[in-house]
Amino acid sequence: MAVIFGTILVLAGFACGTFGVLLVARANPTTPLPLFASPPSRPRASVLLNVGAVALVIWGANLMTPDIGAWAFVLLIAAVLVPFIVIRAWHNRRVATAS
Repeated sequence: MAVIFGTILVLAGFACGTFGVLLVARANPTTPLPLFASPPSRPRASVLLNVGAVALVIWGANLMTPDIGAWAFVLLIAAVLVPFIVIRAWHNRRVATAS
């Protein structure tokens, strides 16, 4: 049961992280987003979504750790970093082709 509830929490965190990065991309439509620095414009809702995403993913991974072991840590990193990197790379490629 903990694995099911943990999976739901990790997926909810993944969705929050995805929407948070999409808000940042929409707030900077013509500006490339730096990977390791703050973007020029960052909506407050995106910050709250990112904090919620990290909290949900950590909570879900902690619930799943007794059953799946160290793979919960790998899942945690993937659920947080994949939306961040993929959407920023997609946005930067779209901005580069538009200019």
